[in-house]
Amino acid sequence: MQRIVFYLNATRGLATLPVLLDAGHELAFAVLPPGRDAIAAACREMGVATRIVENVNADTFVAEVRDADAELAVIAGYSTIFKRPLIAAPRHGTINLHGGRLPEYRGGSPLNWQIINGESSAGISVIRVDAGIDTGPLLASAEFPIGPDDTIREAHDRANALFPGLVIQVIDAIETGTLVERPQDETRAHYWHQRRPEDGAINWQHMTARQIHDLVRAVTRPYPGAITASGDAAVRVFATRLPTAPLTGSPGHVIGEDEDGPCVACTDGTLLLTDYEVDGGGRLSGGMHLS
Repeated sequence: MQRIVFYLNATRGLATLPVLLDAGHELAFAVLPPGRDAIAAACREMGVATRIVENVNADTFVAEVRDADAELAVIAGYSTIFKRPLIAAPRHGTINLHGGRLPEYRGGSPLNWQIINGESSAGISVIRVDAGIDTGPLLASAEFPIGPDDTIREAHDRANALFPGLVIQVIDAIETGTLVERPQDETRAHYWHQRRPEDGAINWQHMTARQIHDLVRAVTRPYPGAITASGDAAVRVFATRLPTAPLTGSPGHVIGEDEDGPCVACTDGTLLLTDYEVDGGGRLSGGMHLS
């Protein structure tokens, strides 16, 4: 049994926490950033004490982790960069549940980026945290398929189903002294930045239909969607479909509509917008132009 400090901010942590409890591990407390009231309430319903912490690297909080006599810290979706004193505060250090294949997908929003890049499978990793950003040795990893129309919600669901088993595997290996730590191959390392809502802008003049489709499914709900505009009105796109009939036109031009939605020209064909919202209401129709 390990005494664990658990960092979380969303569903990855909530999927993993009950598995740790069921395995008999003791949770010293769960740590959340401000503004995660629903997540904190869910932790407390499981009988886990919570700490809402503005700055986890503050000396006072690092001392609290040390005083908790924790053997291990587990990060599950917590985006703050940990400094050395916090990393080393538990007896066995700190491990991170990273939603990307490493070292190819270091940095922020790795699941989103894997979909945007058209990957046919996604990788997830458990690593030992060191002073770098996602540079620590690999402790466990898994992959799952990404279909050509799968969305970020489905990717998160699949990752969240796999992470609990991986973290239990790592903790069991720590307890039995059989943990294997594999250094990452720096020649394959690539960093991706944390995505922002404005990064979802559609560039009709330069993106293919498949690239736009991949962007949309990577930033659809629960994210803000891909962004375009019709005149002065912002348009948020949440789902698209690649049509079977070949059509062409000026990129961004709404060629027409069918029962599934408007058909918009891209650099290499067209794309159906099957779920979208126009700020202020209204619909897109043939003859409009998106920018």
